[in-house]
Amino acid sequence: MAHTKKIQLLLVSIGFACFLAMNSFSLWGFSFLPQFAFGESAQDSWSTPVSLSNIVAFFVYAIGSARFPRLFDRAPFFEAVLLVAAGMIFLLGFFVTSSTALLSASAVLVGVGTTCCFICWETAFSLSEPREARKQIVLGSMLSLAPFGLFFAFGQAGLLFTESVLVFCNLVLLFFALNFPGARTSKPRETADSTREALLAVCRHFWKPLLCIVMIGAISPVIGQVAFSDTLAFAENCAVVLSANLLSAVILSVVWLALRKDTSLSKTYIVLFPVFITAFLAFPFIEERYRVVVLFVGSFGFTLFSIVMMMSCIDIARERGLSLVFAYALFAGVTYASRLIGQGVAAAIGRSSLSQETQIVTSVFVLLYGCSLAMFALVRRSATRPNKAAANGVDVLQQACEQLSRERGLSARQTEVLDLLVHGYDVPSIAKKLFISENTVRTHTKKVYALLDVHSKREVVDLANALVATEREKDDAL
Repeated sequence: MAHTKKIQLLLVSIGFACFLAMNSFSLWGFSFLPQFAFGESAQDSWSTPVSLSNIVAFFVYAIGSARFPRLFDRAPFFEAVLLVAAGMIFLLGFFVTSSTALLSASAVLVGVGTTCCFICWETAFSLSEPREARKQIVLGSMLSLAPFGLFFAFGQAGLLFTESVLVFCNLVLLFFALNFPGARTSKPRETADSTREALLAVCRHFWKPLLCIVMIGAISPVIGQVAFSDTLAFAENCAVVLSANLLSAVILSVVWLALRKDTSLSKTYIVLFPVFITAFLAFPFIEERYRVVVLFVGSFGFTLFSIVMMMSCIDIARERGLSLVFAYALFAGVTYASRLIGQGVAAAIGRSSLSQETQIVTSVFVLLYGCSLAMFALVRRSATRPNKAAANGVDVLQQACEQLSRERGLSARQTEVLDLLVHGYDVPSIAKKLFISENTVRTHTKKVYALLDVHSKREVVDLANALVATEREKDDAL
C-alpha cells in the first residue's frame, strides 16, 4: 500500500510539473517568451487571446457548474485533450505558414484547453487525502523547474517540440491521476443552483480571500513594469519566476508537511503583508539594477497564492458543500482576471508621459494604499463581526456535535474532543484546551472516528456540516 502511494505521488507530481512548465510558455511569468518565439506581433496574436480565452473559460465553467451541474461538475479531460491537441496542430500550421490567424486560433484553443487541464488537476488532487494532495502539489511545483530545462536544451527552434513533449506528458499523467485505482470518487451534483444565489453566497462568505487574490494579482505586473526601464533578459526572468516557484514550494512543504498547519488565502496575505510593505517602501530607494528583488517579491506572492488557492478551493468545497468546479473556476478566474487588469494598469503607466521616478512613486503609493486597505478589511472584519451563530446565542456546530454524540454513543470527553475538532482545533490545541496530553487526545480522536465511521478530520467536519445543513432545511420547510 505504501509502495503504491509512493508511485502515485511520484507520477502525479511529475505530471503536474509538466503542466506547470507547459504553462510557462503561455500564461505564467514569461510574458515576453511569445515575442521571443513568435515575433513582435505575438502580444496581439498570442498573449492576449490565450489569456482572455483562459479567463473567460474559467468563468463559463463557474456559471455552468451552478446552472448545469450534470454537464460541468466533472473533470473535462476529453475536452482538454481535444482542445490542446487542436491548439498544437494550429501552432504547427503557424510555424509552417507564419499566418497570424493560425497563431490566434492556436492561442484560443490552448487557453481554453489549459483551463480544462487546470480543472482536471484540481479534481485529481481532490481525489487524494488532503495530506497526500499537498505532497503532490508541493513536489510538482518543485519538479516543474526540471522540464523547463527542455527550452534551454532545444532553444527557439525546438519550441514546438518542447511544448509537444510537455503537453503529451501532462495529458498522459493527468489521465493516470484521474483514474488511479483506489482514488476517492467524486459524484456530480444532480440539482442546479441559481447562478446569482451561488455567486452571492460565495461573495458573502469568501470576499476576504477574493480581495486578497485581486490585490496580489495586480501587484506583480505593476511592479514589473515600473521596476525596469528595459526588459529582463530571458535567463534573468527565468531565475525570478522559477526561484519564486521553488521558494513557495519549500515554504509550503514546511507549513503543510513538517508543521502540519492549515493555510488559507487570508492568513497567507496577513503573514506576507509586512514583506510586501517593506519591499514597496524600499523600492524607490533601490538602484534599478537591484530592483529585481522587489520584482521577485511580487512574483513570489502571486505564485504562493496560486498554490494555496488550489488547496483552499478543495477545503472550501468540502466544508461548504459547494461544487469543486464552481469554487475553483471562480477563484482561478478572479486570479487571472486581476493579473490581466494589473498588466493593463502597468501598460497604461508605461505609456504615460510621467518620468520613471514619478511612475515609481505613484505605483508604490497606489499599491501601498491598496494593500493596506485590504489588510484593514481583513483585520477589521474578523475583529468586529462576531460569528453569526454566536450572535444569535446558538452554536449550530456544537448542537450538531451533541446530536452526533447522542446518536453514536460518544462519552462526555469524546464529545468535547469532537466539538473542538469540528471548530478547527488541532491535537496540541485540544490538549491545552482540555488539560490532557496529546497522546490522550489522539486516543480519543481514534475512538471518535471509529464511532462516527470516518477516517479523517475532514470527514468529521463534513459530517457535522451535513447535519447542520439538514437541520436548516427542516427549519426552512417549517
